[in-house]
Amino acid sequence: MKILILQLARLGDIYMTWPVLQGLRRTYPTAEIHILTRPRFESALEGLQAVDRHWSLPSSQILTPLIQTEPDLEASLSHMDEFVTTLKSEQFDRIINFTFSPFSSYLTHALSEPNTVVSGYTRNADGSLCFADDVSAYFYAQVGLDKPNRVHVADILASMVDVQYTEEDWGISTYQEASVTLPERYMVLHVGASDPQKALSPDAWVRALKVTSQRYAHLPVVLIGSAAEAPLALQIETQVPDMTFVNLAGRTQVSELPAIIKKAEVLVGCDSAPVHIASLTDTPTLNVSVGPVNFWETGPKASLSFIYRRESESEVVAEDLGAVLGDLLDGEVREGLIVRTGGLVSYAREEAPSEAFQWQLVEALYMGGSFPVADRMEILQGAMKLNDINTFAMEQLALIPELGVAKVAPFLDSAEEVINNISRMVPELSPLVSWYQAERIRIAPGSLEEIRTATLNVHERFKRYLHVYIPHEALKEEAGNGAV
Repeated sequence: MKILILQLARLGDIYMTWPVLQGLRRTYPTAEIHILTRPRFESALEGLQAVDRHWSLPSSQILTPLIQTEPDLEASLSHMDEFVTTLKSEQFDRIINFTFSPFSSYLTHALSEPNTVVSGYTRNADGSLCFADDVSAYFYAQVGLDKPNRVHVADILASMVDVQYTEEDWGISTYQEASVTLPERYMVLHVGASDPQKALSPDAWVRALKVTSQRYAHLPVVLIGSAAEAPLALQIETQVPDMTFVNLAGRTQVSELPAIIKKAEVLVGCDSAPVHIASLTDTPTLNVSVGPVNFWETGPKASLSFIYRRESESEVVAEDLGAVLGDLLDGEVREGLIVRTGGLVSYAREEAPSEAFQWQLVEALYMGGSFPVADRMEILQGAMKLNDINTFAMEQLALIPELGVAKVAPFLDSAEEVINNISRMVPELSPLVSWYQAERIRIAPGSLEEIRTATLNVHERFKRYLHVYIPHEALKEEAGNGAV
């Protein structure tokens, strides 16, 4: 069997893909496994022995003609077509798209043959988005910023391809030794992040380390980061005179980081690739999670992982962070830290009732859990309004054979707008609305009657879920009125 993996995201995403790739290799020991990445991030594959061949997307060749003074669309498409033809000639039996982007879905479709087994996002024959499996539909509906998902992305990927992780999957078998001499004991601080919005300023790190140095001035700090982050590291190094620094920012290759991180007492850093490397080396981790990050999905997975979560840097009390780090080095866990746990959800944290309700609703919709009890009248009222508009939509769908799509479509569009508005006003019900919207997308191309019937089926299932939160008196009244 020949398998192609598409992972066109960034360094951290590729490292999060390591466990599932190693699980696939273990599950299919004789398979020929290929992976496609972007050139800029291919260094994250160094040391990965689960892959037989690496392909690099020719991004520069494809994009350069488009950014010239006189854009050449034809040349760009020619480069893309040549690449697709070459890759498609490999005749893959299975294509697994771990990227979840529009571009990757089109590419997956272009590379697929009628008998290719596909997982992840792809496209239907008419170009519409297609979820090749239930997990992809779940990802579309429930995963991402401001979404209720609580399952780590690494676990979602494994579920998509039916891989059951073992301890060996979460590891690195071959290390490239660092090109510098390191102290016998040290901690590692990544001074940047995958996105500036997710990073702490050098001033915040300085203030935090000054507090930590009151107890751990004897423990050297290895600073890591990209060449662009080197000035940040220098600023930190020069402003904390009581600590010893080994400044490697901009001086190491990505492939050297696993060996550096593995031997550390602790890795400290914001949302970034080093956090995911530490998950593979099982290095204790303090993840400072700030800004637009869903830590449930992309947090550290090392056995001893802790998350210091704040919505923005302005909410971070650097001195408190320094004390938290000092306590962890002492073997003590401060109250308020989010702690790594086992099970379906990777972390333990007290949540607001609304957030807890949303996750429990997701569990009920997808995992056979019990539907949560509504503790606000607004939830019941929202469900009743959704039920009313859903009934209206079903009535309009029933009129299509008589009136035609053109006359009914404006009413259906209005119904969708109302459904979206209710979801925003009653966030507890947003997981159910997201489920409904994903199921609508899953309707395959077909005849008008086939699409109408499939759409009615989605509305019928939507109604059954809504009825969980509608008082019996209202349901009796609905039945008495002869609702659909």
